[in-house]
Amino acid sequence: MRSLTSQQLETLKEAGASEPKPFHLADLSRPFVYDRAFGVFYCVPGHHRCTMSLLLAYAKGYESGIDAAEDLDLDFPDETADRWLEEVQGTAFRSSVGHRVQVGKRANLTLIEKRWLGEVEYVFD
Repeated sequence: MRSLTSQQLETLKEAGASEPKPFHLADLSRPFVYDRAFGVFYCVPGHHRCTMSLLLAYAKGYESGIDAAEDLDLDFPDETADRWLEEVQGTAFRSSVGHRVQVGKRANLTLIEKRWLGEVEYVFD
């Protein structure tokens, strides 16, 4: 797992995300956002899209999700969250209202990740 800066962690916490947990130790029955680079973030209900948008920003070298949205000409947080899910390898999430884990594309996960996540819904395939 990659490390986040203290500022990035603080921003994620303000957005309703927990500190990242290693994938193999996480409770995947709770609402979460998973990014292979960082681990599993539990999310306050209704805040997963902001977390996903911040992770897109960090993956692309931006300081904030709004900076990423402006530069990429996307709406924050909906389109930035979708872009993260579609483009970043090793990503998935479970919202507080969804029954299934959602993944961007089949090719975005490894076989091991697919086994750990169980039944998933592919959003962009």
